[in-house]
Amino acid sequence: MQARRPYPLFGNINYFDDSMENTYHSLQTSVEQRSHAGLWYLASYTWSKSMTTQNVTAVGGNSGREKALSAFDVPHNVAISVGYELPVGQGRRLLSNANALVDGLLGGWQMQGIYIWRSGRPFTPTISTDRANTGVANQRPNRLGSGQLDEPTVEAWFDKTAFALPAQFTYGDSGGSILREDSYKTLDFSLFKQFRIGDQRLQFRAEAFNLTNTPSFSAPANTTIDTAAGGRITSTASTPRQMQFALKYEF
Repeated sequence: MQARRPYPLFGNINYFDDSMENTYHSLQTSVEQRSHAGLWYLASYTWSKSMTTQNVTAVGGNSGREKALSAFDVPHNVAISVGYELPVGQGRRLLSNANALVDGLLGGWQMQGIYIWRSGRPFTPTISTDRANTGVANQRPNRLGSGQLDEPTVEAWFDKTAFALPAQFTYGDSGGSILREDSYKTLDFSLFKQFRIGDQRLQFRAEAFNLTNTPSFSAPANTTIDTAAGGRITSTASTPRQMQFALKYEF
C-alpha cells in the first residue's frame, strides 16, 4: 500500500469529519378509550423514516460521504396498553352483594397489559479483507441480490451468497444499512388488587415482563459476507421472561 501512495515517503494522514445530517419524517396516530365499563386502552402507531448523511471512509471516493438509513431507523412502531377492572365484588355487576370475606378474596382485581412491536434496526454487510488496499476496515461487498432470507435463523440471518467480494483494488457497491435485525416484540402483564384496611390500603401486585418469553434477536455481531462466522446471531435485544410479586402498604 505504501508504494501506491502519491507521496510514498509519507505515512498515514488522518482526516476527521464530524459533520452529519439527519432527516426524520413520521406519521403518528393514537386511539384512546378511558374507563368504559371498567375497560381502558391506548393504542399508538408511528410510521417513520430517518436518513443520515455522514463521512464513511469504507465506501471510498474523495470525501467518502454516504446517505443511508440511520442506524436507529425504525419504520414501524406499535404500542398497545390495556387495563380492565374485573366486574366482581361489592357494587359491581357480579357478586355485588358479596360479604366482606368474599369481596376481600374476589373483588377489586385489576389487570393491565402492554404490548410493543417495532421494526428491527438496520445494519450493513461488510467484508473482512482490505480489497481496496487503503488500510480502511469494514469495506463493502458487491451486491448481487437483496440479501434477505425468507426464514432467517440464528446461524444464518442474511443471505451471504447475495454478495461477492469486489475486484482487488476496488470498492464494493453495496449500500449502508440495507439489512435489518429481528423485530422487537414483548408483552408485559400485571395483576393487582387493592385491600382496604379502614382508611389505609394494601396493594398486591403480580407482574410479568416478556410474559411469552419471546426472543428478539440483535443484529449479527459479525456482518462479514466472506467468513464462516458472518451472519450469526450471538445476542438478543430483549430480556428473558421475568416475574415479580410485591406488596405496597399505604397509610
